[in-house]
Amino acid sequence: MKIGETAWLRLATRPFVLIGILTLAALGVPLPAAAQVLDRIEIVETPTAAEIHIVFNTRALYLRHTPSEKGDLVRLFLDFPDLDRSRRFARELAASPPSDLVPKFSVTFPDQATNGLSIKFERPVRFRVSQRDIRSSSRIVIAVKLDKPAMPPPPPPEVRVPASAKPPTAQGAVPSFDVPPFKPGMDIETYAAELMTRGRAALAAEEAEKAVLLFNAALNLPPNRQSREAQEMIGLARESTGDIDKARAEYEHYLKIYPEGDGAVRVRQRVAALADAKTAVAQGKGRKPAKKIEETRVYGSLYQYYYGGFSQTTITDKLSNTTTKFHNQDQSLLQSAFDITGRYRKDEYDTKVVVRGTQTYDALATSDDRRNISRLRALYLEHSSQDSYFVRVGRQPGNTGGVLDFRFDGAWVRYTAVPQFLNLNLLAGQPRQFSLDSTYVPDDPRNFRAELKRYFYGANVDIGPLGTAWSGNAYYINQMVNGVVDRRAVGSEVRYASNGKNAFGLVDYDVSYKVLNVAMLNGTWVTEGTTYTLLADHRRTPYLQTSNALFGVAGATSLDLIKQENEDALRTAAKQNTATSDLFLAGVLHSVSKDWQLGGDVRYNRISGTSATNCLVILPGTSTLFLNPNSITDAPCSLQAFPGTGNIWTYTAQAIGANFPFDNTTFVANASYITSPAYRGQSLTLNSLARLSPQWQFDTFVILYHQKDSMDVELYRVTPTVRIDYRFLNSWTLEGSGGVEKTLTDSATQKDSTMRQFFFFGLRWDFS
Repeated sequence: MKIGETAWLRLATRPFVLIGILTLAALGVPLPAAAQVLDRIEIVETPTAAEIHIVFNTRALYLRHTPSEKGDLVRLFLDFPDLDRSRRFARELAASPPSDLVPKFSVTFPDQATNGLSIKFERPVRFRVSQRDIRSSSRIVIAVKLDKPAMPPPPPPEVRVPASAKPPTAQGAVPSFDVPPFKPGMDIETYAAELMTRGRAALAAEEAEKAVLLFNAALNLPPNRQSREAQEMIGLARESTGDIDKARAEYEHYLKIYPEGDGAVRVRQRVAALADAKTAVAQGKGRKPAKKIEETRVYGSLYQYYYGGFSQTTITDKLSNTTTKFHNQDQSLLQSAFDITGRYRKDEYDTKVVVRGTQTYDALATSDDRRNISRLRALYLEHSSQDSYFVRVGRQPGNTGGVLDFRFDGAWVRYTAVPQFLNLNLLAGQPRQFSLDSTYVPDDPRNFRAELKRYFYGANVDIGPLGTAWSGNAYYINQMVNGVVDRRAVGSEVRYASNGKNAFGLVDYDVSYKVLNVAMLNGTWVTEGTTYTLLADHRRTPYLQTSNALFGVAGATSLDLIKQENEDALRTAAKQNTATSDLFLAGVLHSVSKDWQLGGDVRYNRISGTSATNCLVILPGTSTLFLNPNSITDAPCSLQAFPGTGNIWTYTAQAIGANFPFDNTTFVANASYITSPAYRGQSLTLNSLARLSPQWQFDTFVILYHQKDSMDVELYRVTPTVRIDYRFLNSWTLEGSGGVEKTLTDSATQKDSTMRQFFFFGLRWDFS
């Protein structure tokens, strides 16, 4: 499509206008909060589903979910093998990007009493959960189904509207093509008829995108007299937007459930015409119709939460029979965040500006660098042309194409060589997730210094789908520090998705070190009422790179210490400082009745130790590193052997009940047994989540935990907690939680008892 100079100027200036809007918005809101685990939410549209991609900053293992396939509140149970399971994760929230295929939703992490998350939709949806199409196991996919009931009611009399007809309106009135709200008590048939009237009017007025919204809303209703016509009309609307594949999928679904009648004859003719049009496009004799849209939107969320905690500890020395008591405030933390996206779409062109920032103010911190930490998590400009190219520049998420860091400053360029089959990608930038400072604060601003000591570049190719089920990529990446190879690797990702079976495999091999960095296979199999999960993972932890050698430097460390004359010593130390981890998990979840699911999993994990080695020292008066030949194993500048964890086995059983003990209540019971060379542990978690109304949610849980270690020290802990959510004005959420934790530790010489009270409260605004 040709664009005049004026249109090109408009397209070029839109991103800068959006940047200005978002910058002013950021200045006008509280500084944002620390968010370490949950990264972002994406919506990927396919012909038959809208896929909600929940992306994490670390490996996230999908275990199970509830309810099984339909509901307005979905709870995912996850595990994070690279993180300390005893860690209390910070509160993290995310809102849904605008979409014409799914109702609005919000994501809360962590979910009450678990390391999982909950997703609240505005209305019930049908869905399927998997871990396909992921990068390094950091992505969970919820596919919201668009397939319709197989037994619709008898078809209604046809209502034909000439394509050229304009919707009748009163003199001077402007027709509304927005989806009207569905109010409690409204008649389904009346509401469906109103949606169809508006949809046909929108299609006649060449507002195809709005027509898709309206027809899709009609199809998401329970079966009604408009269902058959809506299925045909959404195919026409998809055609009008230029989405040939989506239109064909809608038509094929129509023929599957309505194989007879005049409508079926028309639809078969449309399918044949679409096939001819796509063949012409593939042969260069035609081109895919461009979307006729122009839209500017700003959406996202802002929130602020306060966390407080107080504890009382009693320590009894059994040998001297003395008792000491402590009372202190152990938490006073204010967390804030903003996540804002500006989007401008013009026909086949799509431009986004994304700004995400977090801030944490810790009133109890003893130093300024830990008291007030501001983070710019993302700031990038993204521009793409449908089935042609994609460009993203700025601070952006990693975990793709061999970039194993959480985020990087740089550029990602993609060229579509063959639409929906072959993409070529180039990436370059600086990783932003590593610090050598001894006072390192995770993810703090010092990780984001603009320096060129450490950079990478790489290329990868995306292929597929092959045979509708297989896809994957292959990549090469080279990362340098001061002229020294930090990481040089090749790798491949392979994905399979078909009929409830999803699998993902990743292999990353460092050609410089000649070491296998990652080998991982993850899969789920969903059958009628049963879900099976399998994971096998072997990797270097952290992934092998030359800068790992600086873990063993005596004295102050800096990337400046990495030089070509030190390379042999650095590479030797990096190998010795980098451990390996192995993880295997097998799980199952089975629906034993309409409301109850029973499941469990067996998990094995092990992290190897690192051998004792002489540490690297700095030659006096220089920045040259060398191995101290006079060091002995117990010398201060020597690295002691770091013992491995040994084999850790975890056995978990879970029961999930819907509408128990009351309607609109979800009950979860989770029991685990952990055995390792260092300790034995048992835990029991009971959780009840009640939806009192669309606005109110009441959540209670209690955790019981017991542990006995190899030194015969026993620990007992009980933690009851309550949480209340109130949503008002359709976009604001007020949330509060409080609880107590009683801990008792008993050994041969000492007995400790701690009572801790903790709470949080906050406000969140989701806008679009």
